[in-house]
Amino acid sequence: MQNKIWFDEVLQLTKALMGISSISPNIEDENKCADAIRDLTLAPYQNGKQPDVLSGFWFTEDGRKNFACLLKSKKNSGKTIILMGHFDTVGVDDFSRYGNVQIAFQPKQLAEEMKKHFQLKSDLDISEQSAWTHLQTGDWLFGRGSVDMKSGVAINIALMRAFAKPDENDHRLIDELDGNILLLACPDEETESVGVLSAVPDLLKLREKENLEYIGVINTDYIAPRDENENIRFIYSGTVGKLLPSFYILGVRTHVGEIFRGIDASQIAAELVREINLNPAWIDSWTGSLGNEGLTEIAVPPVALQMRDLKPSYNAETAGEAFVYVNWLTLQMNPLDAMKMMRDSAKQALGQVVRRVEESYQEFNKLGGQLQKPPTWNQIVISYDELLQKASKEMGDENLNQLLKDKVNEYSSKVKDSRELSCLLVAELAKAAKLSRPAIVTFFSPPYYPSVIPQENELTQALASVIGEFEDEIQYRGFFPYISDLSYLRLDHADASESLKKFMPLFDVAKEDKKKVYLLDSDKLKEIQALNCPVINIGPFGRDAHGLYERVYMPYSFETVPQIICQTIKQVFSK
Repeated sequence: MQNKIWFDEVLQLTKALMGISSISPNIEDENKCADAIRDLTLAPYQNGKQPDVLSGFWFTEDGRKNFACLLKSKKNSGKTIILMGHFDTVGVDDFSRYGNVQIAFQPKQLAEEMKKHFQLKSDLDISEQSAWTHLQTGDWLFGRGSVDMKSGVAINIALMRAFAKPDENDHRLIDELDGNILLLACPDEETESVGVLSAVPDLLKLREKENLEYIGVINTDYIAPRDENENIRFIYSGTVGKLLPSFYILGVRTHVGEIFRGIDASQIAAELVREINLNPAWIDSWTGSLGNEGLTEIAVPPVALQMRDLKPSYNAETAGEAFVYVNWLTLQMNPLDAMKMMRDSAKQALGQVVRRVEESYQEFNKLGGQLQKPPTWNQIVISYDELLQKASKEMGDENLNQLLKDKVNEYSSKVKDSRELSCLLVAELAKAAKLSRPAIVTFFSPPYYPSVIPQENELTQALASVIGEFEDEIQYRGFFPYISDLSYLRLDHADASESLKKFMPLFDVAKEDKKKVYLLDSDKLKEIQALNCPVINIGPFGRDAHGLYERVYMPYSFETVPQIICQTIKQVFSK
């Protein structure tokens, strides 16, 4: 920081991008941000000179824009490093406490309001104490997108400008290097990564058209403390994956006055969440090496994202249906092995509820209660592919296929998201299969994020030499611990397509207009496999991403990070 090279420019760019609302999914606002990124990236050429870059927008199916800009060296090497980041953010409803949610995009005004708020409050909780301490230092920039991840995109723009800008002799830094740089800025990472998924075929086309060799991707998604030590920064060479285990639950409805005659679907759902939530047996791990270092990585255990019964209104009857889906971060786990664990847990949960009903009845009976004895239940746990087979036997393949097409077209415009659509399709199939109760159907809902296994390559070798002097402050780790677009640039799970065909209702399913219901399909996985890019993540450091006190630590993020990336690029291309 004593000899600042990048700081002022990255700060200026970050504030400019933060000032543009790009909450996902909002086509108009995200496209405004894409336009701004284009203008800011090409700023070195706004003196009337013809840009010596290839740039343009790559559109998603719903009309949002990826911005891509290829900066080519005059040495005409095909070797290319991709600088990637996403520019969408999550919502800002929390900021209403400051009078106007738009203040989330105005760092200076936000800091002033936060100071007033903290000074008036006598009992700060832990997160507030941390935010107040950081606010007073002046080293942290607060606001939506400050760390996740307008600052990451700003870093990439600053790097592109530095390598591209001609001096008075029309000399560019890029021309000293034996390689090219491709900037890719994507929308929609925060929902289902539509931006990067749409960009994959464009990356393949550009590679063929310009005869490029993609050395790898440097992503600038944010990093945060991994434990109580806030002084360590992290760089990653892989990324965590994600599955969304889903459970459609059929109970046996009964009047609340005759409670032992039925099985409450809500109780099954609750027992299933109790069985899976934070279960250490579901923790995924990986042991490998980077350079001379042996690494063991551990993913966090799963947690339920939704648990609800499907009763449309109040009545004095127990729930007949329920729906649960669970967030599960993975390192090596493949969908096939995951499904086995899901089925085991579903059997355990359903069996536990049936036993609880019987035990409760026995206690009730001992106290003198007089109700009919619970029936003996045939407990069914069935996976999605087995449900399809059962439905096919009942109605035939042709009728079943037509039913699925009709229901996809009927429900697609009515549902909130692809999770709800998946549930409705499974419910229709359960009816068609005449599935007896109680039962649990196990399946996967979108999105699916494949994990990317850490590996050594030209990028990691160059990076290791660059950060060697920072070994006490910067740690090299395997898996980026948050869901990211990096999952869709290399495929390390060759059997994923077959497993998703069996267990994900929306995989390879199209609406009447031929549009895919879920953008990730068999063809897309083949494209990702063809792209096969090594990945690393070198991102800004901050706290409370997605939260009210989202903030980025400027000294490291706005100076050290771009310098590390710059030196890594030079190291790769100077060999």
